[in-house]
Amino acid sequence: MNSLPIHAADDSNAQPVTTDANSNVPSKSDSADAAFNKLDRSGKGYVTWEDVAGLPNFASAFANADSTHLGRLNLVGFTKAWTAYVEGK
Repeated sequence: MNSLPIHAADDSNAQPVTTDANSNVPSKSDSADAAFNKLDRSGKGYVTWEDVAGLPNFASAFANADSTHLGRLNLVGFTKAWTAYVEGK
């Protein structure tokens, strides 16, 4: 099998590299602030169920921290949920 090196600079049809939606999914090693900022991409000041959809097993922590039952968490509520999530509670 012959393989030739590909150089993006040589390809006039090269497309910019895009990231998928999961690239902004925080890991449990992120601080609550860092995780919140990754998830609140539009800077609205809260995260919704849709924003956290990529976090496996986060639903319970989100629901427990959503004291207003509006389906969104500000940084304070998110920090509570994130702490529980990271600790596996």
